[in-house]
Parts: sequence; C-alpha cells; structure tokens
Amino acid sequence: MSSKNWEDLVALNSQSEPVFNLLEPAKAYEAGDKRREWFRDLDFANALEADTWPLPETKDREGYSGPHHFAYWASGFRDASNLLEAAKNHGTEISSYLDLGCASGRVIRHLPHIDPSIDTWGCDINRLHVEWCNLNLGPEIKVFQNHSIPNLPMADNSLDMISAFSVFSHIEAFETAWLMEMRRILRPGGIAWITVHSEHTLADMTEDWPLWRPVMSHPEIYNLINQDRTFDGNRLTVRWQTDGSYSSNVFYKQDYLKKVWGKFFEVLEVRRQFPQYQDAMILRKRE
Repeated sequence: MSSKNWEDLVALNSQSEPVFNLLEPAKAYEAGDKRREWFRDLDFANALEADTWPLPETKDREGYSGPHHFAYWASGFRDASNLLEAAKNHGTEISSYLDLGCASGRVIRHLPHIDPSIDTWGCDINRLHVEWCNLNLGPEIKVFQNHSIPNLPMADNSLDMISAFSVFSHIEAFETAWLMEMRRILRPGGIAWITVHSEHTLADMTEDWPLWRPVMSHPEIYNLINQDRTFDGNRLTVRWQTDGSYSSNVFYKQDYLKKVWGKFFEVLEVRRQFPQYQDAMILRKRE
C-alpha cells in the first residue's frame, strides 16, 4: 500500500510546510548572465527596475536555468512578452490571464510590470510553488493549487488568455478534458498558448537538452520508439511508474494536434521550438 497521502496522488506536496531561502531580486544577477544571446533583443530595462521581488532558489523553481538566476528571470520576461505580442497580433485584448502550471511564477511575475491593468492568476499542482508565489510576489498576483483532475475553480468565459508552459508535455491522461476546461473558462475569442513536445522534438533533441535524460534513460525507451527516433500512433507516453501523476513525458504528432485540438479551438499558429525546446500551439476559442 502507498504511504502517500491521498492528496499527493493527484497533486504534490500537499502536506509539506514550506521553508524558503530567498534570492535577491533579478537586478543583482544581471551582469553575470548577460552572455545569453537572446538577452540582447529583450527590452527589459524598465521591468528589471520595477521588479523588486525576490527570486526563488533553483530547487524552488523546477530547476529552471540552473544556477543562472538572471537567465531564469529574463526567460520569464521573454515568454510573458511573447504571450502579449501574440494576443495583440491576433486582435485579442488581454484584461485577465491565467498561467496553468505556473510553478514559482517565472512568467506571471512579469505581467504587473508589463501591463498592470491585467488581472493575473496562476495555479500549480505543487503546493510549495503556490506558497512561494503567494508569499513572495505582490498582491496583484493570485495563485491557487489545482490538481491533475481537470477542474479549475474559475467562472465560465472569465479569461482573455491562458498559458500552459510544459504542462501538456506531462499530461498522459485527461488531455481532451483539460482542453475542455480551458475552453470553458476562456471567453469567446480568448487565446490559449500551450507548449508541447512533438515528433520533431523527439527527433531533434540532443544530449544537452533537459529532456534527453528523463526520456532516453527510460528502461523501455527502445521498445517505445523506432530506430530513427520516430514513434507509431498519434502520441508517445514515456511514463515512469509511480503512484502519483506528473511522472511522464508525452509527445504528440503535429497532425494529431491540428486535427483533434482543432475540434476544441481554432488553431492560429504552431511555432516550432519557440522559444527554445518545445513547440508552441497558439489557439483561439471560437466566437
């Protein structure tokens, strides 16, 4: 019998009381991390001055960016800017926004500094991430704990935009139910930005990608994929056997995404490896 509490079978760390050591705000780390090429194209000066909130330690942010703390901050600014730019390009004004699977606020921390008029929400299955955001980010940002069963405590047609960074890359069950739940809370014309692993991701990844080790070290991987690193069927699930959820990597065929996800949303764009490892599906709830 599992020793886990029942809550941790559908969420994470529900019984854990957090103890956080905080890092300084991002400005303290700017000089040491400017080496990244894509920093040069980001107009983040005003946001950097305005964001005086602490940064999470690497262990409190899903390992994002390793020891490169400014890179962590700047990657969130980049993704937040991309979201708003995509909405503008597709004619959608954003006044309310939810980041599904927000972790410790990598993206949502930037919204109040880019556009303080946006009502900004986040949620995550990891209680420690939720607590980190609510304790350390400003009152403009509200974060709640959800779970792996598709249900979000938000009103119908209440949001202009939803993002899900590296969420559907781990959803091996209830995929279409999650699409329906996102569709329910988006208003007509609202935008969903969802990143995924596609068949191209599997073919293109190299040993320096974060995805390589958890996928290619799986004991059954060569029974799951073909010799040329393709896979049969519409989805490939590489699951590590644990009692709880959030234990797999999922790859989708792009044709499947366009056909099946296109039943729930209008597929506006598919951006390959945007901005780095995963493909971005930009979707709209039909009017």
